[in-house]
Amino acid sequence: MRIFTGLNEAYNEIKRDLVEMGTIVHPESYQDKIVKDDPAFETKELQGYCYSITNLTELQKDFKDLKGDLGYLQKEYLDRVNPSYLNPGNSWETRKEVWEPFLHGGKFAYSYNERIRTQLPIILEQLKDNPNTRQAVITIYDHHQDIGHLGGKARIPCSMYYQILLRKRRDNLEVDILYTMRSCDLFTHFIYDVALTVELQHFIAGSLGLNPGHFTHFIGSLHAYKIDYSRKEVF
Repeated sequence: MRIFTGLNEAYNEIKRDLVEMGTIVHPESYQDKIVKDDPAFETKELQGYCYSITNLTELQKDFKDLKGDLGYLQKEYLDRVNPSYLNPGNSWETRKEVWEPFLHGGKFAYSYNERIRTQLPIILEQLKDNPNTRQAVITIYDHHQDIGHLGGKARIPCSMYYQILLRKRRDNLEVDILYTMRSCDLFTHFIYDVALTVELQHFIAGSLGLNPGHFTHFIGSLHAYKIDYSRKEVF
């Protein structure tokens, strides 16, 4: 597992790993779009990628340096931790070019708010009552709904779950988060996936009166599409 001190370092090193070690595949679908005959979706992929970021204090600065949209980040974070039901939520118009194609009847197939909002208060109580627990898991993938959407029928989550661990480091209890994804698009979503998870980590830490610790990320398929990497003149 690679260990990085910040998001900027992580992104640039992970991009280099994908360039040097990735293999070419061509998926049949991209979210709810069929792309098997579209050469723009030829994909460079690394399987089973894992890394940790040990210092989260400069995350928003790194995110901004990497050209991330702070307005979207804040709106999407607030949507995700909002206890009220939100779909499509308040953030998507900030990155309209990314998200509008996936709206159907004014809604998305799912929202992170839908998946997180009822679990979060239960997990917070469990962490308060049982700080050594390994069972504080917020699941995003819902097999009851998502398994029927396979093959491009509708969007299914790229995120599988977040596991929260309270662990002592330098005599202080800290909130670590382990984030598992089935699929992560390096150029379009990676920095947002990381930053939003760290914002969730900060929310949980603040709710418990603790500091955030380490962020660890497991990715089944880390990839980039030809339509993106050719435009950015990499690979």
